[in-house]
Amino acid sequence: MVGKARSSNFTLSEKLDLLKLVKPYVKILEEHTNKHSVIVEKNRCWDIIAVNYNAIGVDRPPRTAQGLRTLYKRLKEYAKQELLQQKETQSDFKSNISEPTKKVMEMIPQISSFCLVRDRNHIQSSLIP
Repeated sequence: MVGKARSSNFTLSEKLDLLKLVKPYVKILEEHTNKHSVIVEKNRCWDIIAVNYNAIGVDRPPRTAQGLRTLYKRLKEYAKQELLQQKETQSDFKSNISEPTKKVMEMIPQISSFCLVRDRNHIQSSLIP
């Protein structure tokens, strides 16, 4: 069975470039409804982002809209995990977080509040006998 070849890993600069390109579309991409019109609009945004992303660097491997979409989803998930870990260790909150996480927090401020709620729920569930 012959499958698709695996793409190379994203570099830090590629991740930051993607987040820069996503920023103008974040309101659409973070719309959490299942309406057909929203889904079509999101797909259109990802197609535009992919074209713009691939136009940035000729020395980079070309990326698909789906690949970029997956990376964006992973960056958001990693940001949540990183923020929760910062809270658990109670270290200086913004000094040790990665650059992509800082960018995600700027674009989606709700992520840090999500972590607070999740952390609060964890504390409450551990207090219940």
